[in-house]
Amino acid sequence: MTTKSKMKRVQWLASLTLALLCMSLSSPIIYQILPAFMPEFDAVFSNQSPELEGIIELGFVLAHLLFFCCFVVFFVRLFRGLKHGKIFVPGNARWLYAGAWLPLLSIIFRLVHMCLISGGYNLALAALVAQTIHNFALFSGITLMALLYDLATDVSEENQLTV
Repeated sequence: MTTKSKMKRVQWLASLTLALLCMSLSSPIIYQILPAFMPEFDAVFSNQSPELEGIIELGFVLAHLLFFCCFVVFFVRLFRGLKHGKIFVPGNARWLYAGAWLPLLSIIFRLVHMCLISGGYNLALAALVAQTIHNFALFSGITLMALLYDLATDVSEENQLTV
């Protein structure tokens, strides 16, 4: 991917992140207005065994741990590169891209738990909408940081080649 196309992606992703952050300021309004318009609903599998709920929660905990480990690998590689005098380690941005899925996993877990296991009431649904906006902003912010890191790595490599 060329530097020009990466710059275009940075512009779009930065504007999306800014828009989502501005929308996240409306959380107090969402908590006040939205419950009046949202109906309560029952869970799809309300009579399931507690073992199934435990298996679902364990699966999400393991997936959460996997994406968290992507951040740990990113920072370990970053600190190793700093020992050698390199801030921008080639191939390190992919770990940020993978770790960016962590907030989206949280949204999926809340939806699965609410819709399939416990059901939803008005305030919980309003909180889910507010958390979804926050998590999308976090996802796009982490992706923006990964894209900027990737772009800076390319620029750093070009500078090393010209020197």
